[in-house]
Amino acid sequence: MTDTAHPKYGRRYEEALSYAAHLHVTQLRKSDDTQMFAIPYVAHLLEVSALVWMGGGDEDQAIAGLLHDAIEDQSDRTSAEEIERRFGPEVRRIVVACSDGAPDIERGRSTWLGRKVAYLAALYDADHERALIVTGADKISNARAIVDDLLIAGDSVAAREAFWGRFNAPRQAIAWYYAEVLAAAQHWDRSNPLVTRLEPLVQTIEECAGGTDVGASLDLGPDERAARLAPLDEAKLHRAVAT
Repeated sequence: MTDTAHPKYGRRYEEALSYAAHLHVTQLRKSDDTQMFAIPYVAHLLEVSALVWMGGGDEDQAIAGLLHDAIEDQSDRTSAEEIERRFGPEVRRIVVACSDGAPDIERGRSTWLGRKVAYLAALYDADHERALIVTGADKISNARAIVDDLLIAGDSVAAREAFWGRFNAPRQAIAWYYAEVLAAAQHWDRSNPLVTRLEPLVQTIEECAGGTDVGASLDLGPDERAARLAPLDEAKLHRAVAT
């Protein structure tokens, strides 16, 4: 029976819905010229927040799901300080943890691996545990979109090449990144329903990408690969020792 005296969310969540829609009003989901219609970016934010609820998240985590890209994508319209002022320090902490690097850094092919390694390493920090449910929800939403678009592309080599060309990294590097997020999520809570949802999506991406060899896909030799991935390996080792 629903506890109507103690609802799962209140006005803060309703305000976050409106604020997220306002911040991202001009932003669209990433697509190519073959897509039949443009998708407002808020559709992704709504899906992430819904998945947070489905994964057992609380109101702070669900609000962070709505705002998880706000600092990264809309830094000219909001800030970590503004998010804290509106929704409290816990929402700010989760949103910052989910942000992929500082909002003013270059987000191209040359910075991709460094940003992703730092992001993945942080997933093994105990302070990130509450943020991980938002990260998992975000990756499920994105992975669903990848798998759906690959199905639409079908067996067309040109369509598949156009699809992978949207990203700032080669296909196997993208697959590696999703596999690493899944590994972190499995480390913290293998039984969470979000992990169960993410697993088959990651497997499909790996199969479509032809593997997860991030070093080869980025033309890294063994020594450079080891050096570039060292922060992530160290984070995994530290977490293994701590547990």
